[in-house]
Amino acid sequence: MPINVIFHDTRLEGRTPVSTSGTRSFEVDGDTPTSEFFEHVITLSNENSGIGTLYIMAHGAQVLDLDTSAIKFTHDFISYQNVHLFQQLREKVERIVLFVCHASETDLTTHGDGDELCRQMARNAQAEVTAARENQAYLSVESCGLFSCEEAAIDFGEWEGTVVVYDRNGVIIAQYNNPSSWHDADGVMHDPRIDPSPYRDGEGANHASMGW
Repeated sequence: MPINVIFHDTRLEGRTPVSTSGTRSFEVDGDTPTSEFFEHVITLSNENSGIGTLYIMAHGAQVLDLDTSAIKFTHDFISYQNVHLFQQLREKVERIVLFVCHASETDLTTHGDGDELCRQMARNAQAEVTAARENQAYLSVESCGLFSCEEAAIDFGEWEGTVVVYDRNGVIIAQYNNPSSWHDADGVMHDPRIDPSPYRDGEGANHASMGW
């Protein structure tokens, strides 16, 4: 029976979601070879009759020498230079969800053409890809007892801003628009699920709102 798989690049701050019977969670970082990630996904798919959804949790990034967008995932990042490697996931993964800021960004003056990167990922993997065009916020909640505090797993909640779904050929088949995250006068990003507008204050004091 196919499983879902989460790969969390720990440079995205927060605790990795725990594995369950239907979802397996793994951590990578800047020292993890990109080839190791693909090998791991292929092995998991072969052992479990496929992967339903592959979740990638990471920061968005820019490849400065190419002036284009990328995903800060594993040692080499995911960019135009290596997106072809997703061909290895054909018939292994049904859907890829990118929990990444600006993953499908279209503005070349800021983050580069993430939209095209997502299209190429979908075509190479022959998998549906879901990604956001804007900044995303997630919650890191700390639960405290009498003697200690424990950080709960990252809570993604709802998407912020425009979310795009690409089919296996890289064609947009759905697009959703949700409330966007916003920055206050000090440049701090706010989660619209907690602070719905710049004119409200004081909500979510026990949560940390961070960008992906």
